[in-house]
This record gives sequence, structure tokens and C-alpha cells, in this order.
Amino acid sequence: MYVYADVVLLINFIMNSIVLFLTAHATCTGFRWQRLLLAAFCGGLYALGEIIPKIALVYSAPGKLAASVIIIFVAFGYRSVKTMLMLVGTFYVVSFVLGGAAIGWLYFIQNEASYRPGSILASSWSSLAISSAIAVILIIFIARRLIHKLSRRQTFYQTKIEYDGRWVTITGMLDTGNSLYSMIGKKPVVLLAWQAALPLVGPAVSEYLTRYKPEGWLANLDNCRDTSWLARVEVIPCQSVGGRNMLLGFRPDSIVLITPAGAIHTTEVLIGLYSDIFNCDTDYQALLHPALTARANSTEGANICALPGQ
Repeated sequence: MYVYADVVLLINFIMNSIVLFLTAHATCTGFRWQRLLLAAFCGGLYALGEIIPKIALVYSAPGKLAASVIIIFVAFGYRSVKTMLMLVGTFYVVSFVLGGAAIGWLYFIQNEASYRPGSILASSWSSLAISSAIAVILIIFIARRLIHKLSRRQTFYQTKIEYDGRWVTITGMLDTGNSLYSMIGKKPVVLLAWQAALPLVGPAVSEYLTRYKPEGWLANLDNCRDTSWLARVEVIPCQSVGGRNMLLGFRPDSIVLITPAGAIHTTEVLIGLYSDIFNCDTDYQALLHPALTARANSTEGANICALPGQ
């Protein structure tokens, strides 16, 4: 059996380039093409060296892991330890998806008699291109979505809201794009799904919120029988489709965020009742203002915000 070094190097260079590009795409990591292609070439040289028996130790599991870290370092430079671990993990996920797509495509186009393990090494360029295209589609439309969902969970916080002696505990997502402040006192606004607020506000307000449609809440405020809640109501201007809109908000007694660094407690906050759902995602019920995690109220920021999904 003959091994053509130039063919092995070329194939690995192409595949490594695809894997590294998809790794950057899936993790939303910036890169320079010069470094990425250099890393792909280094990966090709590493694959080519596997035919030398004297350096077999380099191709053990620890050796391959070390080589992967070096390739990632060459392609993207040094990042934080957390980012490097994410890049290396994504690199392997993409590699497995790409290899699985290649094997799956060969299994699909070959009959049972002619297909055998290892036939991927003898596959045609067309088969390699088609399997790579399948893997690219899988990574772009599936893997990146899953990775984004997992990374977004790092911004989820257990949130406790208190009003008039009642508490609700919900999951809030930190929204760095939330620049909404109240008109009075410049308090940061937490957008809360109105259904999640029903156990908090009491029976009279719950009956009022469910009786009228969200677009009629402000117009029918005089029909709410809870005068103490009405005394805490504020109108919040927001930007929505077609121009400016108004949200119904109220001042709670306090909000407590449970974070890895400890509990963050504040009373300077406004709850905005959001009448829709947050991007069809039921994992969280509120969008938290970034000022809450900073333990301070920013005095800067726009009074007009963009509603989620707009």
C-alpha cells in the first residue's frame, strides 16, 4: 500500500480548515485567515507524521489532546482558560460531526456488500465534498444553536421578587441590551412575563390583568380595585413595531438575584409587565437589567428601549 504524502497533507489541510472555520463560527470567535490556515497546515503535518513509527507516542490520546490545544492556539491565539476549553471542546464536536457525516454519506451511497469500515480513506473527492457540505449544514443550523443555548444559560439567574408580603421565584436572563429606565427616578426596568406576576400582585390585580387584554390595561386602570397597587403603577415608554408604545409597570418592594458571587438585593427597580413571550423560550420569565448585577443604578441610558424580538 502506497501513501502519497502530498495527498494526505492536502486532504487534512482542507478538512482542518473546515473544522477550524466551523469552530470559530459555532463559538462566534473572531479569527484571521492567515492564522487559521497556518493552524490547518500544522494539523496536516501532524497527521502526516503518524506514518513514522518512532514517534507513535505523540499520537496517543494525551498527545492528540496536546496537539489539538496547540492547533487552537495557533488559529486563535491565547484566550482565557474558559474560552480555550470551549474552543477545544467545540473543535472536537465539529470534528466528530464532520467524520460522522462522511461515514454516514458513504454508508448511504454504498450497498451493504461494498461498504466496509475504512473506505472513507479511499473515498472520492466528490464524496468528501458532499459529506463536508452535510457537516457544514449540521454545524451551522444545529451545533451553533445548541452551543449558543448552553452559553446563554450562564446568564440565567434565580430571581426573587417581593411585593406586599408576597414572593415569587422565577428565572431571569441578563439582557445586556436592556437599557430601559423608568421616567421617574431613572430606575432600571425588569421585564416580567405578566403571567408570572399574577401570584405576586394579589387577587384584585390578577383579576384586572386577566379580564382585559394587554393593550387595554392602561386605558382601564380605573377599573382596578387595588388602590395600593395603583399607587405604585408607572408607565414605561418603549419602542415597538410601528413606533413608540407604553408598558404597564409597578414598583415592587425588592428584588433578589442569586448569583455565584452571592445574593444581590435591591429596592430601586421597576417591574414592566411584558404581554408576549420571550422568543418562544420558556426557560426564563424575565429579562434582567444589567444594572442589577452591577449592584448600582446607572443614571445613563435611553428611556426608549427595543422590546424583545424587535
